[in-house]
Amino acid sequence: MTVRDILMPEDEHKVDLEPDFLRQTEVTTQSIDLDSLFTKDVTNSGSFDLRHVGNVSFGRLMEAIPIPTLLIDATQSILFANHATEKFCTEASVLVGKHFSSLFDKSEDGLDAASTLKGVFSDRRTQIVEGVMRIGGNLRWCRIHLRAVRFKSQRSVLALIEDLTGEKRQALINQKYHQLVQIFPIGIAEFILIPPISLESTAQHILQALSAAKLHGGNCEFAKIHGHSDIDEMKGTLLARVFPFGETYLHFYHTWIKSGLPVRSFETEETNAEGQTRYFENALVGNVKNDLMLGVWTMKQDITGRKESEQALRAARDKLEERVRERTAELLTANQQLIMEIRDRRRAEQELEKLVGQLQEALTKVKTLSGLLPICASCKKIRDDRGYWTQVEVYVREHSEADFTHSICPDCAVKLYPEYFNPKTAE
Repeated sequence: MTVRDILMPEDEHKVDLEPDFLRQTEVTTQSIDLDSLFTKDVTNSGSFDLRHVGNVSFGRLMEAIPIPTLLIDATQSILFANHATEKFCTEASVLVGKHFSSLFDKSEDGLDAASTLKGVFSDRRTQIVEGVMRIGGNLRWCRIHLRAVRFKSQRSVLALIEDLTGEKRQALINQKYHQLVQIFPIGIAEFILIPPISLESTAQHILQALSAAKLHGGNCEFAKIHGHSDIDEMKGTLLARVFPFGETYLHFYHTWIKSGLPVRSFETEETNAEGQTRYFENALVGNVKNDLMLGVWTMKQDITGRKESEQALRAARDKLEERVRERTAELLTANQQLIMEIRDRRRAEQELEKLVGQLQEALTKVKTLSGLLPICASCKKIRDDRGYWTQVEVYVREHSEADFTHSICPDCAVKLYPEYFNPKTAE
């Protein structure tokens, strides 16, 4: 049985092979009067009763539906596909005659769809199925609304196909993003403004709206930083409760707002519930769309360990610098002492050299007698180096600077001149 057999009376089938609802006719309006199409039996039987609807009106109705729509018979074969299905394939006619379950990419999805469709035919209750459909070679994630209809004497099912590919892709991206955010070692949170505020507003108004922004979502790390086990416990918290807005930070916020809300960071020192001092690095970036500030993304990282390391490193560096200064002072003192010692030594050496010079000069002038001198026991002459015997005074005068003056000792005077000297006088 074809779509023509279902939708055309037997006498009309003999006259024209094309159904009336597929035939192009002149119409005065594109509107569909649903009140004239659907009877009150819709609510009683559970399916659309189209027994009193004309062929042309039904065709116009199918083509007027902007949603891809299929008409399926009791054998689950596709009788008709409207032009909206060409969003999925080049021509709607390629779908006609195919089994409904064959449109699903996975066999298990096709079996579930076939079972659901069978139930719609039996109890005529509207059902919804979802799955990946392969239509015209393209994969689409679709939601199909199955609605039982009765046209002429034939019961059929209308399948309205809703393309969820974009939504599923976005949901998958959001899911991956959520997983990534959750494992990120930095606290991340989103705050939203209700209502959004124009960027043309004054910085003061934007700052006030920003402080009243409410936490919409985030990761567990952000909740952990603020003493919570789950981010849901913090939903609705004002931004001013978790970020400082005091006088110290007003210049930062005003500069950030005037710059167009780009990524900016600042550090804070906070005290937790246990009274411990913690240091955090905070980053803000505005969520801006069409010159409206919808909210703000925040990032918060505990940098207490890094700060303590920096402080320890700074203390060690200061201590090292102090040691260097002390050692430098010691070296300067020792160097000065060494310079003074060198100066004194040079002065002593110069004095020594001067003394040596003076001694050498004196030695050149002084003739000394040394060693054993051979002297006559009788006349007292001395034998020189040449073997000559010379008078003592001559020898001494030649070998020293001494000179002699002659006189006579008392003993010799008595001996030599007894007539002038006697022993008593000599004594």
